[in-house]
Amino acid sequence: MRAADRTLSEDMKILREVAQEAGKLALSFMLDDSAVKTWRKSGGSPVTAADIAVNRLCSDRLTRFRREYGWLSEETLDNPDARMKERCWVVDPIDGTRAFMRNDPYWCVGLSIVEEGEAVGGVIYAPQLDQLYEARRGGGAFLNGQSIRVSECRSEQGCRMIAAKEMIRHKGWNEPWPELTLAQPKPNATLLRLAFVASGAWDATIAMGNKSDWDLAAGTVLVEEAGGVVTTHKGEKLVFNRDVPAQRSVIASGNALHPLLVRRSEIVDIPDPQERAAEIAPAQITEPVKMGEATRDTKQLLHIVFGGELKDVAEVEFEDLSKVDFVGAFPNYKEAYDAWKNAAHRTVDNAEVRYFILHAHKLLDPETGDHHHV
Repeated sequence: MRAADRTLSEDMKILREVAQEAGKLALSFMLDDSAVKTWRKSGGSPVTAADIAVNRLCSDRLTRFRREYGWLSEETLDNPDARMKERCWVVDPIDGTRAFMRNDPYWCVGLSIVEEGEAVGGVIYAPQLDQLYEARRGGGAFLNGQSIRVSECRSEQGCRMIAAKEMIRHKGWNEPWPELTLAQPKPNATLLRLAFVASGAWDATIAMGNKSDWDLAAGTVLVEEAGGVVTTHKGEKLVFNRDVPAQRSVIASGNALHPLLVRRSEIVDIPDPQERAAEIAPAQITEPVKMGEATRDTKQLLHIVFGGELKDVAEVEFEDLSKVDFVGAFPNYKEAYDAWKNAAHRTVDNAEVRYFILHAHKLLDPETGDHHHV
């Protein structure tokens, strides 16, 4: 066995162990509904105390096992420098948080290994379904130790599909979809949708919108090792761990069905999330300038970085103003952003603690009553 294959085999063993530990930990939160704190993230999606606890468990176990690997997780502030390694752990602590919150069994723990942009190993564990899916590059795909295979479906007509009913029935399609069997209700967890395709329980799944790498990596290697294909709706191969760790869309199915789904779907214009990376101007390399050291001809734009515990993460009201942490004042956005990022990274496991950048546009001199525009 080559060293790289032996290492991957060892990695899969730890992924299985951690996934099952994480599943048990998540289930422990369900025993006491009052113990499951819930917040809203900046994009509006929910996060619970269980998500944070499972993320901490996975991070502690996996990063200690392979310190040289990168780390990317839904519940950890993204750090491109830390994840841009030859191999990277890609983690979704609880995929299907909404299902988890309503005690719906269709949620899972998703753990994977990405190597140079390719998902090479993955484990998906759905504790309430008692299903453990796993796959590694060149090693096949398995459900609870038994080999699995995608379906042999060759026609859209009658296809068993996991997709949004509203999307399928939308009147904007050039050619209406034929009669399909749609999953009702649609599983909340994208990783489970991919797992169900890999096992042949469903013929295909389509999501016509951006998906993060942690939503797809473990499921991608599972479907591929089960003999299927996973791409964007335009037929593009999924490349993971890029500047923006996300894909524009996803289609997964068996080989015969896949080109038919791409042919029908590729007309839809969905932006590539990598375009967002191009919009970010490269940082200028300059010597830091302290507020008191700026030259007279340098115009300072005052930025203050501060943070603390919020009463409600959906609002901006601090629990105790006397405990607000003032990180510092900075003459430009770049320096303020770097300071904000460092502060926010320290508190990623506490969703109630948030940091902000305040750009002061106007200063008031109480002594004279004058307003100074910045």
